[in-house]
Amino acid sequence: MGRIKYLIKNTFLFALGSFGSRLVVFLLVPIYTSVLLPEEYGVVDLLFTICTILGPIITLNISEGVMRFCLDKDSDKDKILSNTFFIILIGMAIGALTIPISGLFDVSKGYGLLIYFCSLFIGCAQVFLYYLRGIEKPLLYSVGCIIQTLLIALFNIVFLIVFKWGVVGYFRAYICANAITSLFCLLVGKVNIFNLIKRGVDKNLFQLMLKYSVAFIPNTFMWWIMNASDRVVVTAMIGTAANGLYSVSYKIPGLVSVCNTIFNQAWSYSAIKESNSEDRLQFTNRIFSWLVMFAAVTSISILLVLKPVMRVYVSAAYYDAWKYSPILLLGNFFLILGSFVGSTTYTVDKNSYGMLKSGIFGAIPNIILNTIMIPIMGIAGAAIATCISYFIVTAFRIWDTHQSFPLKWASKDNTVCVIAMILATLVCYISEPFSELATGCILLFLFVYYRKMIRTMVGRFRRRKEIF
Repeated sequence: MGRIKYLIKNTFLFALGSFGSRLVVFLLVPIYTSVLLPEEYGVVDLLFTICTILGPIITLNISEGVMRFCLDKDSDKDKILSNTFFIILIGMAIGALTIPISGLFDVSKGYGLLIYFCSLFIGCAQVFLYYLRGIEKPLLYSVGCIIQTLLIALFNIVFLIVFKWGVVGYFRAYICANAITSLFCLLVGKVNIFNLIKRGVDKNLFQLMLKYSVAFIPNTFMWWIMNASDRVVVTAMIGTAANGLYSVSYKIPGLVSVCNTIFNQAWSYSAIKESNSEDRLQFTNRIFSWLVMFAAVTSISILLVLKPVMRVYVSAAYYDAWKYSPILLLGNFFLILGSFVGSTTYTVDKNSYGMLKSGIFGAIPNIILNTIMIPIMGIAGAAIATCISYFIVTAFRIWDTHQSFPLKWASKDNTVCVIAMILATLVCYISEPFSELATGCILLFLFVYYRKMIRTMVGRFRRRKEIF
């Protein structure tokens, strides 16, 4: 299979699960905003954000090691899984400390058990879903993601609307959905737990996996600082109602993040497969250029319809959330570029330390900017801090990897897209309908600018030829 067809096939398979899953989550927001008050949604969003960071920590982030080590040609899948189960057991014992710790804070008091089990099953589901990725079963992985999200939707509808359990029902929905998803992955992955336990632990492999995975724990924490610490600061300084508004503003940029996640899942396969090819750099630069264009066009298209969509997407109490979405979209645009660099270099080379360094370079400015800007600018300060930190991460990764893998990130085409994205973000704050008119002109310019490249790509694709 050609390299482009291989990338497109995997992208499609991951899109099947990721986009379908995120679409369901996206559609659940009107339910949340109609059932939960802004204060309640602010609490739910904050505690669930904590669960998403605790999940990988409880499982010692072994999901990253499972996927990467399984992708090696000569890997022993059973040995990898037997080590994984042992690591999860260690993490479960350590993670139980979250129960008494939760009682020390007013916002989490009374939710200790829910936070622990929600975090645990989120982590386990991620481990076993990543195992399906590692054994190159993207279709089963996508089916698992769809099942996971449909169950989340089903249990949320039952627990929030039928049983009216409120915040507690929200967390019970995620616990049930992730537990069932874990069982599904074990079944379709044909994992015999008892045989794996009998095999015991391979000390050498255990050390390698743990060394690779544990380095992702502080990295995960750094990314949590960039992705979620602003919500903690907003809650502390402005209140849970403001955090509820801010969390809704994340949902639109989240659509772009979905595309980023989908592509990077597929690209990690191609990047590892192409690691020894003679024209690896040329091939990667072409893919990078197309990714920049796609990210810019997608983001600007969303900005074009942002305000009208928000009027029908959420209740009136949440409409002002649109003001922060353009800045977060710009940040996500930079994050897409940085994620590509990370997958191309750090993931291929098993360089989790490089991931950690870039996370630190983004997290520290994020904390400083949140502390300074939120008291002055409110919710907008949090959005700007996140955007700047994403840009810093991308810039650092390009600088850090330039000697070993010099991507042409500052080419003319890439620069045009970056400028267009920044302009489109700024014009969103002009009064309607002039903001939509200006955004539409920027989008039209990009289509005209790239018309020859798009025509060439479509023509070769129709003739079933390699695009590059």
